[in-house]
Amino acid sequence: MEHHSKFLLLVLVLCISMKLVAMETCSMTSPCTPLKGGQPFREPRQVRPTNGVLTYNMTVDISEFTIDWLTVLRRLYDGEFPGPTFNLKPGDQFTLNLINNLQQPDYTGGSENTFRYPNTTNIHTHGLHISSEKPQDSVLIEIGPEESFQYKYKIDPQQPIGTYWYHPHYHGSIHFQSMGGMDGLIVIEDDPANMPAELAAVSCPDNCHHDTQILLQTFQYSPDEESGHSIQQREIHDNEAFRLNSIELDNSDETLEEWLEDPDNDIKYTLVNGLLNPIMEMRPGQMKRFRLLDTGGLYAVALHIDNVNPNGAACTVKEIAMDGVYLDQPRDPWLGRSFLVAAGRVDWLVICPESGIYELRSSFTDADEDSMGEHPTASGTFMTINVTGINQISVLPTTLPQREDFISDLREVAQESLKGHFVVEVTPTDTLNREDYSGLYYRFKMEANTIQEWYLTNTEMFTSHPIHMHINHAQVISYNPYTGPYGVDEDSKWRLFSQAGDTCTYQYKGYDASADIEPPSDALKYLGHNERQQKGGANTLGYVPIGDWRDTILIPPLGNITVRFNTHKYKGDVIIHCHLLHGDADQGMAMFVQIVDQGESLEANTASGNAEPSSCMEGNAMITTLNPFCVLLPVLAALRSYYG
Repeated sequence: MEHHSKFLLLVLVLCISMKLVAMETCSMTSPCTPLKGGQPFREPRQVRPTNGVLTYNMTVDISEFTIDWLTVLRRLYDGEFPGPTFNLKPGDQFTLNLINNLQQPDYTGGSENTFRYPNTTNIHTHGLHISSEKPQDSVLIEIGPEESFQYKYKIDPQQPIGTYWYHPHYHGSIHFQSMGGMDGLIVIEDDPANMPAELAAVSCPDNCHHDTQILLQTFQYSPDEESGHSIQQREIHDNEAFRLNSIELDNSDETLEEWLEDPDNDIKYTLVNGLLNPIMEMRPGQMKRFRLLDTGGLYAVALHIDNVNPNGAACTVKEIAMDGVYLDQPRDPWLGRSFLVAAGRVDWLVICPESGIYELRSSFTDADEDSMGEHPTASGTFMTINVTGINQISVLPTTLPQREDFISDLREVAQESLKGHFVVEVTPTDTLNREDYSGLYYRFKMEANTIQEWYLTNTEMFTSHPIHMHINHAQVISYNPYTGPYGVDEDSKWRLFSQAGDTCTYQYKGYDASADIEPPSDALKYLGHNERQQKGGANTLGYVPIGDWRDTILIPPLGNITVRFNTHKYKGDVIIHCHLLHGDADQGMAMFVQIVDQGESLEANTASGNAEPSSCMEGNAMITTLNPFCVLLPVLAALRSYYG
């Protein structure tokens, strides 16, 4: 009898266990949260040329992508999340046949600055110093459904060595396709003869096993910032067959799409090379080069590596390059974190001294808002690093490869050597320089092979914007007092006010003076970035170190930044846009400028109506710099004379 009772008890325990296992088994009709990760770390697939020549056929198509129990349909390059990495060298010839296998119908409705064209695409080689003309990096190339285009890239012999990337750039579907997974790295490899031996030991082409690519991508259905993938699908009128709204859940009247969008389920992750919290293996004392890219779409990250043992040793992390451009020398990340806006890159040298478990994390503090305003951020653990095995001895380099002449330090260039001045002004309702994007409508022109001094300003009171310029990087020279107007929007209408709260005399083309818009009491909340930056950032993370070269620069709310750059050799169209792709670039926060031959006309559409960038009240100074000999644009006539 006793044995029989024990047998029944064992059967009962097994039944309960099986029931618990069944309850914990998740599926497309019985979802659960959080999603589980923890797979071994892997890099994207690598593609390299032969004898300096690469011809590659890459497809865009609908493909399945799976995390844990969840399988979704996404537009991907070669069916991979992310796409392959192209490893190139200066002077290489790269022919890319981009084959669009997406099908009709393609949603083409709506106005120019709305979400549309989910099945039309092209490619932007983000950060490369390259021609913007066809068949190279022209954003105006249109590859419709079941069409293809042959890009023929000539990698410049002076192309800066570094970490770059590619993503779609067809106006209307940039954010939808990139956030869906259409991203990939471009690595311009070093010449080992031109770099310190310590750096060559952890860098491609000779030591790629120590050269680690980490591409961060957002996987999101949660409606935060209205950027969940299914929300984007509805906005862009995606084919119903690619959504998850027809999958009904077990024992519920809810669909899988509704479940995924429930904020309580928190389906919002940052993936590493398409993996959720993968596990990387390292040895104690081993040095690796990390190439980190935040494809973000919206979200900035503040990256650091922590030992999960609070009493354990910390890893050494040195920044050696930002946005693909080498620094003057290795440096510690400011406040122990590397800040990347969406599209930003950083190259690290990493040494973890002892065995243990470490984590690649992103975290922000309340003080970071002082430099960023209300900017979308991604926090949490992105990757686990398991450090184990035999100790190794590694030596950090003390120098870095020299940069090309056209990205040498421009901080001491005399004012008389600066050949162009322009204000890039972020304005409300997804506009730049007070107007929506309108194709090839040039807002400024500049001569090739000249040094430009520009001013990046932001009339937004509470929101910062990462501004990206194609073709040429820019060097940050100074953070300046902001003396311009601030913008207030209401029901798609907006008005500029002086800092005293008066309605500006100069507004913009199409301004509606009858709109009922009043300034808020805390409009100047974030004013004073120049003072905070001069104090070393005042424990806030969002300022670019003076002297850094970047291709994407965060302009804080009510900010004013002086940058300089060399137009070098490439003439043609240059697009400037906010890299908060959702709601900004696709919806109008973009504009074209043009680089022309020396001696050509520089006449352009600098004004919006009768208002030049940063103008407000008649007769007042608009934009000042820290240079006491240069007060830019004290009156409108003086501003126009710069462009005459």
